[in-house]
Amino acid sequence: MHRLLWGWPYLLLALYLALAGPWGLLAGLWLFLPRGWSGERRQVLGLGLLALAALLLGRRREGARKASASLLLGQGSLYQVSKNPPFLDPDLRGRPYRLEVAGLVDRPLVLSLQDLMALPARELVHTLICISNPVGGDLVGCLRWKGVSLPALLERAGPKREARYLRFEAADGYVESLPLAELPEDALLAYAAFDPERGGYEPLWPSHGYPVRLLLPGRYGMKQPKWLTRIRLEAEKTLGYWAERGWSEEARVRPMSRIDWPPPGASLRVGEALEVRGIAFAGEKPVLAVEVSVDGGKGWERAELLPAPGPYAWRLWRYLWRPEAPGRQALLVRAWTREGPQDPTPRDPLPDGATGLHRVEVVVR
Repeated sequence: MHRLLWGWPYLLLALYLALAGPWGLLAGLWLFLPRGWSGERRQVLGLGLLALAALLLGRRREGARKASASLLLGQGSLYQVSKNPPFLDPDLRGRPYRLEVAGLVDRPLVLSLQDLMALPARELVHTLICISNPVGGDLVGCLRWKGVSLPALLERAGPKREARYLRFEAADGYVESLPLAELPEDALLAYAAFDPERGGYEPLWPSHGYPVRLLLPGRYGMKQPKWLTRIRLEAEKTLGYWAERGWSEEARVRPMSRIDWPPPGASLRVGEALEVRGIAFAGEKPVLAVEVSVDGGKGWERAELLPAPGPYAWRLWRYLWRPEAPGRQALLVRAWTREGPQDPTPRDPLPDGATGLHRVEVVVR
């Protein structure tokens, strides 16, 4: 017993390290293992923790990638990113909920979930993408959402002349900010998401922000808080949670594209037709075209763009390819907007989002 008590300070450290993500949690839990335990026992438990972390990570990536060939995802296929360890995310189900609209307004509002659902509802097909998504990554997903127009709600509250910024506060202490003048007309306070498999709307899952989350077209997910509890109109700017930690204040979505099929290392046959396919997205900017290269970027050919159900939906694309010669082949993809092709320069996500072209190497036999 005294050995376990000795380990409690390391459990606290484990919880702190968990803020860095699953690998931080794994490191912290490893430290928590009592010193008196044998090396063999620690090794077995350590391998178990490693397997658990790998399972959790793999489930998230596999779910998002597996569903990416669909035009609309359900909540079960949408990526999950939070500043909190999973066991510290808010779960507001069955608890009283109030959304406050306060600060520099003529008519402060306090609304329950039922109050919000009684207001005129809007639907929005909207793609969420995390600013930490790497080139070719899975932290992106397109869903059909239902909720209340944020501009319409602010009109009810009556912003004062001196109001310049919106401050968003969440149940977990998360804070974000946006200039009032930059609020998109389609900004939504979402309380439901469409389930394509069941054919109807369902409340937001706790992991996706139940009961209400903010959706801001054109911005990365860090600007769209889950578990929203308060909106304040203020005269001064507030730095958001991630902006305080070195990430972009504006967090505008950069154009991206991804190859979902074939997978890396796929074995193909000379002359056999293959449908190369994937997604492209550019935030508020329409994706006008997608091009595919089958020779490592020397030449480019136009892919077919499938219809999109809204201006903020990702675009599915496909390209029919017949390999003409054996050997290793590098496939690349790039999206075009009215500003030209997406930036091919390889850059890490920090601080403004990743750039570069997704590359998949295959073997033709």
